[in-house]
Amino acid sequence: MKKILGIYSGTRQHRIGDGLLARTLFSQRTLGRHVSPFLSLDHVAPTPISTLAPTSDSAIAVRPHTHSNCKMLTMVYQGQLEYTDASGKTVLIGAGDVKWMTVSDTTATGKFQPVSTRRNDVIEMLQLWIDLPLPASDCPPHLHHVPAEKIIGVDAIPTLRLPEDGGHIRVIAGHCASHRGAVPTSSSFDVWELQLKSRCASELKTVEGRTLLLAILNGSVMINGDQTARAGEVVMLDAQGEGIFLETHASTTALLLSGDPINVPASSVAATSSVAA
Repeated sequence: MKKILGIYSGTRQHRIGDGLLARTLFSQRTLGRHVSPFLSLDHVAPTPISTLAPTSDSAIAVRPHTHSNCKMLTMVYQGQLEYTDASGKTVLIGAGDVKWMTVSDTTATGKFQPVSTRRNDVIEMLQLWIDLPLPASDCPPHLHHVPAEKIIGVDAIPTLRLPEDGGHIRVIAGHCASHRGAVPTSSSFDVWELQLKSRCASELKTVEGRTLLLAILNGSVMINGDQTARAGEVVMLDAQGEGIFLETHASTTALLLSGDPINVPASSVAATSSVAA
């Protein structure tokens, strides 16, 4: 089983662009290169849309960044978002949908806007930024035809049922067992959304040698019979080993992220074992 290197609480809140209040569960600014290839993860907890300020204040701008090439995934859990790109084209992202876009330092920005159709509508969402190793022009030939952005509907995301009716895994990107993720990737990373039922146990197999993070969105889970992580916390695990054993105390939603570090010296990867819990 993989060793737990640390459990970290995402306490810092900020507004995405000038819009919704989000909690940064982790970032390279706070945890350094230990989380590579992942750059940051922001979670907007369920927020009644009726409480938001007028349109211009609740819009979520695609924020400026210093990376020459990265991928941004927007995952909607409740409610709807309207995305308007730099050209003015507008599309709708519903609950369970994922919008991904490859963003370079020259990419024109767009914005997201919560949409309300009923009085009690709420919005809940995640934004995950992932570093990419190569400029888009250097991607493998079979990926040259892939568009720079796309919305993937909830029904198009592969789902893997866990044994003993323990819940399911949505394979957003990468691979899980025989399932290939919905988001096209030119580098080696997995994004799995775990929906785990209360008082159930599940053993997952990951790829050895990769960065491995488990972000808890709600509920609580014991990892490898050792430590418990709760909503708003991120678990960092050692690159060595493959297995991770999860036991839930309550119905739990979590995001499992694994990937090959980008531009990180071997000595830095090995140093993750010294990160304090």
